[in-house]
Amino acid sequence: MLQRVLWSALGAVALFYALVRFSLGYWKRRGILHAKPKFLWGNLKDVLGGKRHVQQVLQCIYESYKGRAPFIGCYALIKPFVLVLDLKLVPHILDSDAGYFTSRGLYHNVPAEPLSGNLLQLDGHSWRWLHAQCRTVFTPGNLQKLLPRLLQVSDRLQRGLGEAQLQQLNVSQLVDSYNVQAIATLAYGLNPGELPPDFGLMTRSYWSNWSLWRAYLALELPLLARLLRHKSYAQLATDYFYKLVLEQLQQQRRRDRQPLQSFLQLYAATDEILTDAQIAAQAFGFVLAGLAPLNASLAFCLYELALRPELQQRVRAEIRATLQQHEGALTAEGLQQLTYTKQVLNETLRLHTPYPFLLRRATREFELPKSVFVIARGNNVLIPIAAIHRDPAIYPEPERFDPDRFEAAAVRARPASSFLPFGEGLRGCIAKQLAQQQLLVGLVALLQHHSYAPCAETAIPMQYDNGKLLLMPKTDIKLSVERLDS
Repeated sequence: MLQRVLWSALGAVALFYALVRFSLGYWKRRGILHAKPKFLWGNLKDVLGGKRHVQQVLQCIYESYKGRAPFIGCYALIKPFVLVLDLKLVPHILDSDAGYFTSRGLYHNVPAEPLSGNLLQLDGHSWRWLHAQCRTVFTPGNLQKLLPRLLQVSDRLQRGLGEAQLQQLNVSQLVDSYNVQAIATLAYGLNPGELPPDFGLMTRSYWSNWSLWRAYLALELPLLARLLRHKSYAQLATDYFYKLVLEQLQQQRRRDRQPLQSFLQLYAATDEILTDAQIAAQAFGFVLAGLAPLNASLAFCLYELALRPELQQRVRAEIRATLQQHEGALTAEGLQQLTYTKQVLNETLRLHTPYPFLLRRATREFELPKSVFVIARGNNVLIPIAAIHRDPAIYPEPERFDPDRFEAAAVRARPASSFLPFGEGLRGCIAKQLAQQQLLVGLVALLQHHSYAPCAETAIPMQYDNGKLLLMPKTDIKLSVERLDS
């Protein structure tokens, strides 16, 4: 018996070893240039060990192989990925030939976890149908109608800074409070300042049961994960958000002829009516895809301006001059006039890109134009946008914070697809304009009457949290804040 057990164990180990070696030989069998993988870890050993952020690893591979091929192969553990290196290939994947890359390949299980039926996670026909309905929601006209609600949230942010002449503040917590209230107001239809006490808690705890290995196995074996009813998010949080939407929709339907107050109203009025579960999933998408990157971007922006008082003063002068032109009120027209403030936000998104890469999956075989290279059906494609944003051939001295990079002439001089913080094309961020508006309104409220400077607890240089997929500060950003005379 002992001998049989021993031989069975050796056989299982040998089979496992052979399967791993076979998986890690995918690019070699195809004759594609690739980054040499480590056994079992692929090219992510340092990421999984917490030594480096995934952005740093992708940037290192990008810099090592750029110019040698339009794309190379790499591995996340034993899963093969295409890593795009040539900027000329990016528009094909995201725009002109996006029909070959309509999938992201993310795990979802709508019957067991209704909130996973959001635009970020869905693929295939379900995503196409839902995307067609949601395109009518995020129009410039609707954003303008909802701007007064966002301004109510920003007014609360400004008042909440207090009257103290000099104070040290946790800026990360400050911007989180603003963005949580904005999402609660715009996505869920709650009144600013009247949030249920659990709302903020649930926005931070819905991923409390997240496990890297379970998430990876769900991506690799989605059919088995669905059979086992694997759930990506904490049940308590998803139940809370689902119930909240149902309650808000019931209240909304009891009212007659109400002005536009939230995106729930817009989702409920699409051409082909969405179910309550589908509306709840889209509302959850604001938290899932928007909250963390908006928090990081606004906090990073204040951090960079705190280190550069001359740039901060220039932004504040533009904000005050624009408000003065519009009798002290922030309007849609006034937001358009904040040219330099937008440049500062764009430079923040370039240097501290929240999503380090874009993910696509080929749904059909794609042959690169005028090339022998082929992206096979089922290949997962990574576009390393953070590495592109730090490419010195595109952005000289890429580690330097310089908003002048986004002057109109400088933007025209750069290659297409060299700035993609929100993605682009068919599967780009559908709420891009809303996110930009929310960042801009928040920055106006934060800078109009207050100045920011480093304090003893400000981390210089900035360090990123290697345990997060998104580019996030390792510790909360803390700054000295001083109230200025009007």
